[in-house]
Amino acid sequence: WSSGKVKDKSNNAVTFDKETYDRLFKEVPTYKLITPSQLVDRLKINGSLARAALKELEQKGLIRLISSHKSQLIYTRAT
Repeated sequence: WSSGKVKDKSNNAVTFDKETYDRLFKEVPTYKLITPSQLVDRLKINGSLARAALKELEQKGLIRLISSHKSQLIYTRAT
């Protein structure tokens, strides 16, 4: 018997610090495909914070919603 694979626990932020908040507005609107999963991976934030950030970016007109499903939101840059 093996104990299975041990996955490292991610240490993602639950609130924005100044540096991450600035990166959000600088980098994210340049991505071609934007999902909450990508923000979690690239900015090291948790999922609920990523969804809230995407809503804020959409309200400011920096990104545009492509597809909305209860489990996945897909955005692209606003051109």
